[in-house]
Amino acid sequence: MSKTSKVIAAQANGTWEGSFGLMYKFEVTFENGDTGEYSSKNKEQTKFVIGESAEYTLSGGKFPKVKPVYVQDGAFTPQKGLEVQLLIVKQSCLKAAVELCTNDKIKLAQVLDLSNKFVDWVNGTGEKDGYIAAPKQPKKESTDLPF
Repeated sequence: MSKTSKVIAAQANGTWEGSFGLMYKFEVTFENGDTGEYSSKNKEQTKFVIGESAEYTLSGGKFPKVKPVYVQDGAFTPQKGLEVQLLIVKQSCLKAAVELCTNDKIKLAQVLDLSNKFVDWVNGTGEKDGYIAAPKQPKKESTDLPF
């Protein structure tokens, strides 16, 4: 769970060798009383600046660790997560509708209509009777052969 608080101290506290090379340790203290160790590849870390508010996570234990919360353009947020899920549903339903409508006489509008019905059904906003009827396929001629 992320927290936000003002940084009141960020003091260098040694180095250590890790899989990413030499790491610089900092003891970071926040206005809300949280304190933890932050490791940086840079000798002059810029993630926790004294006097500025910072969003971070704190892992407890004997030696608590502080990590900044990285916010990027396009980063996952619950709202964007729902939008992404809806796009995935729409793409899957469109693919299913196209595969179902293999008859050359099916128009694009019919494929999209069927796809939208699939989306509504998946999201629970469409047909309530249990299924959506598939378009009729042309019947194959019988050859009356036993095999």
